[in-house]
Amino acid sequence: MKSRRVFLAFAFLAGLTVAPALALDWKSTTAIIKSAPLQRIAETAFDFTNSGSRPVAILSVDVSCDCTEATPSAQSFAPGASGRINVRFHFGDRTGQYERTIAVLTDEAKEPVTLRVQLDVPELATLTPRSVDWKLNGPAWEQTVDIVITAGLELTVTNVLPTSGLFNHRLETVSAGRHYRLYLSPQSTKEVSNAAFRIYAKAKDGQDLVFSAYGNVR
Repeated sequence: MKSRRVFLAFAFLAGLTVAPALALDWKSTTAIIKSAPLQRIAETAFDFTNSGSRPVAILSVDVSCDCTEATPSAQSFAPGASGRINVRFHFGDRTGQYERTIAVLTDEAKEPVTLRVQLDVPELATLTPRSVDWKLNGPAWEQTVDIVITAGLELTVTNVLPTSGLFNHRLETVSAGRHYRLYLSPQSTKEVSNAAFRIYAKAKDGQDLVFSAYGNVR
């Protein structure tokens, strides 16, 4: 019985296949980008070397978001050759921390190599609170949202447009370029309602920016 168990174990191990080592040796498969305020585009690169004995071709490079561009420095790499995947990010109006991935498929493996980029985009302004609520059938008193511009920046709030006509709003300049206050109130609390308040601002370099605050009767 013991010899049969040994035989089965040997047969099982013999049936295992060891995945061949990949020829492309990546310097790193992760990167971190911390952007500056108002920065719209950032770039990074992933370097690798073909440490194998035959050429390796890149078949495809796929990105997880249309805000990302990724291109290889060449399509085929001879043994010993180095290459890179050049990556460019368009931040748009995105802020905060998020991750994007790039899948690189070569002719040496069935599965792509996944490259990961962690993006840290600073907030341009802090809205406190970002959302205000009124109770259904409660008092429709005026509430405020403070808009404080991030230190080191100057932004001029130019307009506020609500997505619903069921709310009143007015804007106060507390400190030009630095601090604004938005006053909000529902016209009635007899029905459930909500609105987004699009806060339009302009930077000193002319960039147009949009922030959002929210009001809800519920």
